[in-house]
Amino acid sequence: MMKGRTASNLQLNRSTKNGKRDQKPQKKNGAKRSSEQERLKTLEAKQESKVSEAVSVTTTEANDDAVNGSSESHHESESSEVAEKDADDDDKEEESKDTAPLLDTCEGGNEDKRADLLVKLVEEDASDNDISSGSEKEENEDEEALKQKVESLETRIEKLEEELRDVAALEISLYSVVPDHSSLSHKLHTPARRISRLYIHACKHWSQGQQATVARNTVSGLILAAKSCGNDVPRLTFWLSNIITLRGLTSHAFTQISESNGSETFTASLEKVEFWLFSRIVESIWWQIFTPHMQSSENGDKTNEKGSFSISLWQNAFKVALSRLCPMRGEGHECGCLPILSKMVMEKCIARVDVAMFNAILRESEHQIPTDPVSDPIIDSKVLPIPAGDLSFGSGAQLKNAIGNWCRCLSEVLDMNTIDSVEEDETYFSLLNELSDLLMLPKDMLIDLTIREEVCPSISLPLIKRILCNFTPDEFCPDHVPGSVLEELNAESISEQKLSGFSFPYAASPVSYIPPSSTNVAEKIPEVGRDISRMSRNASMIQRKGYTSDEELDELDSPLTFVIDKVSASLCSGHTGKVKQKDEQVGEVVANVRYELLREVWSM
Repeated sequence: MMKGRTASNLQLNRSTKNGKRDQKPQKKNGAKRSSEQERLKTLEAKQESKVSEAVSVTTTEANDDAVNGSSESHHESESSEVAEKDADDDDKEEESKDTAPLLDTCEGGNEDKRADLLVKLVEEDASDNDISSGSEKEENEDEEALKQKVESLETRIEKLEEELRDVAALEISLYSVVPDHSSLSHKLHTPARRISRLYIHACKHWSQGQQATVARNTVSGLILAAKSCGNDVPRLTFWLSNIITLRGLTSHAFTQISESNGSETFTASLEKVEFWLFSRIVESIWWQIFTPHMQSSENGDKTNEKGSFSISLWQNAFKVALSRLCPMRGEGHECGCLPILSKMVMEKCIARVDVAMFNAILRESEHQIPTDPVSDPIIDSKVLPIPAGDLSFGSGAQLKNAIGNWCRCLSEVLDMNTIDSVEEDETYFSLLNELSDLLMLPKDMLIDLTIREEVCPSISLPLIKRILCNFTPDEFCPDHVPGSVLEELNAESISEQKLSGFSFPYAASPVSYIPPSSTNVAEKIPEVGRDISRMSRNASMIQRKGYTSDEELDELDSPLTFVIDKVSASLCSGHTGKVKQKDEQVGEVVANVRYELLREVWSM
């Protein structure tokens, strides 16, 4: 009876075990807890209860065996062995299926541990997936970073090449040029042609940012080259002529091919540099040439009969000024620089001389001290065409004669034609011309406003009244100024003086600048007057290799070649072997990259 009970118990246990195994998926779903700590505590409690139950069952079965006897005990042990063997087989099957050897320690805790293991496997699989995805993400990030670095390096190399190209262009166009005047306009305006070549290419083929960089570097280079000249007037006029030519070449080229691309901004910047440079030239000529002629002590012992000394003095000053502006023309030779520049500078300087002489003549006596270094700088009255304070009909005629002599001299030194000289008689020495006309005019005619505006428009009414009050009769005009004329002019001048004010001496006008016209530039630069649109780009006079002397790039690449060739010509034949050896060494020098980049641009 006990044997049958034991067998039934074993079958019950096995069925219970199988039933619990069938409930595994449900256990798995129930094993997930809100937190890992609570799940572990629950599993430990279940394991302890299962173990306790198994121990109690085993104890009960042992007591029953002791009561029933040894025979039944023997039979029961055999049955137990069979049952245990069956259980072991089932466990092995489950172990092979679940790959969970750690679950065999306790029957009651197999389901919970298996669920825990499955959770761990899922977590490990998810962790592996996260690691795999993280690795792929890192690889993508590394690849993207490498790509960005390569792009950054390519951009940097491109910018460095642009800088090298610009440096090479400025080096061969500005820094390696000797700013000397020459009879050949082609040679003198080499900087303008080379820079225009680069800028036109940039506007045709490069972005606006690159165009702006070329323009900015060009303007900076021109300013640096001009500043290095100091107050050396011939070198300053050399660069001014090149800047005007550069502006003319670029403006005309883009007008013909209808491609501005920001060229207006470039030409506007060049005009500012022109004005700055032009002002420096005017100031240099004024202080170096004209001011010393007004204050030189050498004039103290000279006589000025009928203004002859003054006439010859200023004629010499004009010639010296022209020699400073252009040494070639000063020596009577033809020069390649723009002739309009000398004319423009002389106009500004003569306008100052005009104001200075006008103020000096209207002093009440020649002993008055000068008041302004620009407007009233004359110290020695002998440099004046008429004595200071001498206002008469005869002095007016003498003044007119001196002005005529000076204008003819200017026509000669500035190479003006007859029509221009007539026009210049009206513009040069305008104040002195008006003063001479005023002194020779019948004084009662000055009451008429229309006549005053025609004869002396630049002289204010209060100053006219002052001139008439100091007017002295002479053999040409023995009559004094009528009192009625003075009274009427005085009444009219009071109201005018209140409105406009009156200041004496007259102030010289500040230096102004009007860029030369394309006609004046085309006089020396034929390209400006030609229709560039009718030429092919490679055959253009601006871009042709023979015209721009690209071969000089080779001389810059190996500058010692030029020096050694010169030296070798003067050496004796015994040293020719050494010279040839040096030539070979120079020839082995690798070409500079910046010149190669410039060649690539100029060859397109």
